[in-house]
Amino acid sequence: MSSTEYQVDRRELQFVVNETLKAGKLCELPDFAEFDEEMFTMIINEASTFSEQVLGPLNENGDRQGCRIENGSVVTPDGFANAWKQLGEGGWLSMNMPPEYGGQGLPEVISIIAKETQLAANQAFTIGASLTSGSANLIYTFGSEEQKNTFCEKMFGGKWSGSMCLTEPQAGSAVGDAATSATKQEAGHYLIKGTKQFITNGDHDMAENIIHLLLARTTDAPEGTKGISLFIVPKIRIDGTPNDVKVISIEHKMGINGSPTCLLSFGDNASCHGYLLKAENIGMAQMFQLMNEARLLVGLQGLAGAGAAVQNAWAYAKERTQGPSAIHPGEKAAIIEFPDVRRMLMQMKAVTEGLRALMYTTAWYTDMAHHGPDESREKYQDLLDLHIPVCKAFGTDQGFDVARIGIQVLGGVGFTQDFPLEQNTRDQKIASIYEGTNGIQALDLVSRKFTAKKGQLLKVLEQELSWFDNHAPEDELAGWVAEWESYRTLMQESIAGLKKIGEEQGKDGYVLYAANMLDLMGDVLCCFYLLKQADSAQQKWKTLLAEATSQAKLLEENDEAQFYWNKLRTTEFYVWSVLPRALSNAKTIKNANLAPLNACL
Repeated sequence: MSSTEYQVDRRELQFVVNETLKAGKLCELPDFAEFDEEMFTMIINEASTFSEQVLGPLNENGDRQGCRIENGSVVTPDGFANAWKQLGEGGWLSMNMPPEYGGQGLPEVISIIAKETQLAANQAFTIGASLTSGSANLIYTFGSEEQKNTFCEKMFGGKWSGSMCLTEPQAGSAVGDAATSATKQEAGHYLIKGTKQFITNGDHDMAENIIHLLLARTTDAPEGTKGISLFIVPKIRIDGTPNDVKVISIEHKMGINGSPTCLLSFGDNASCHGYLLKAENIGMAQMFQLMNEARLLVGLQGLAGAGAAVQNAWAYAKERTQGPSAIHPGEKAAIIEFPDVRRMLMQMKAVTEGLRALMYTTAWYTDMAHHGPDESREKYQDLLDLHIPVCKAFGTDQGFDVARIGIQVLGGVGFTQDFPLEQNTRDQKIASIYEGTNGIQALDLVSRKFTAKKGQLLKVLEQELSWFDNHAPEDELAGWVAEWESYRTLMQESIAGLKKIGEEQGKDGYVLYAANMLDLMGDVLCCFYLLKQADSAQQKWKTLLAEATSQAKLLEENDEAQFYWNKLRTTEFYVWSVLPRALSNAKTIKNANLAPLNACL
């Protein structure tokens, strides 16, 4: 494989989903009874092929060519419109959507696989697809029967696309400051007036219509977020006439250049029709109910970018020869033989697989919260709520860092456009900013999730992290789990320390090191889920080893043995070489230094 060619590691995905999470057990639930594990494996393979053959080849040109405005409309890069058509017709937009409107009704833990491979192959293209699914889901969840019948099936199939119009130039992350107005008319619709900024896929030439989900303030609405309502605002009205929506400009960005990020004006001619979604003044509540899905998908961008970076760096390190070989004297060595390169590659691999374990488990929590037995749904919703800010913030920060290390592995060529890692790095940066900056995620974690339901979410997490109490680890895994347990205790102590800081220094002191708390928790959770994977891998490894004549021969000849062996080595590395960075975050929290609050900035 060329170091610039994207290929999915199907074996890794099948291991995480089928062997560790045992997604086949979801088929015992009524909502997923029509599926089985064999079908899940087939879907993994088909999703991988689509990403490799359709989306991957468009990635570089999408970045180089970018988007442009012609005659008041956005033109996307060559090949994007055809790829969009295949995306819709293949059912990739509606994997976890309800069958009644053309969705496939698959578990989230299966649909997330397709989304990861698509993002890894072509982030700029795929983020628009995610927004179409998200906005269609909003209409399905809150819309009237007429609205659902009008919009859902066309959006599920990609004939129409969707966008989310939240941000305004003067408001930014303070959504409650939004000034876009909505004035009710006798005919039942509202006239929308205002400007929205940073709108992903706000305009394009890939679908027949674009359905904007827009936040606006109705007449006499309360101030702040309590006065925000959510509206359906199509680019083209249902009767076929153009709506009063205008593209003012598209942003010139450092990355995701194949994705049109638009500044849109609504109602310049006082004729922009919007249709209320359910009721006035509940727009933010509607958005928060579906925020988990959106933020998990953004976290997935970090994972997907990291996965592609690992693959690129690994392939290059095997191809690139330089200097004398310590293993084969007199020959040039592939740089993958050099200890420092091996350390960087293992750092990339361990962090990436830790993120995948975290996010796929969170997707499984989603399925159990929405489709599991009634008596356990609250438990899994609590776990989901606690994990989401960690997935979004830790996932995007770590994904960006994995790309950074990948460029270092490549050396000088990594800094050029001849290899995909420089684009990967640029494309990934946005994920830590939008859908709530990572600082906002940290605030959400410590200010809302830690205190929600009188601390119940943290109590449920502690129960979940007690898994090894009933699954006694064996051999080398026992030592790894014992080491991880010390960090689990450290996390608990840091949470208690934050609370003490809040009592002594007030709210600003409490949230000052929220980002450190989130990162600490990210490492503890990723390591925990990797240890659970290692437990599964160890059992398979021991079975293979028992049937072999020698370990060395087994590793030389058996691909499955190599896979399970490397799973164990990756977990080992995370425990001893990645997890220790949690010590730094814990020390920072304990120090509780208030200089940032007291400095004359």
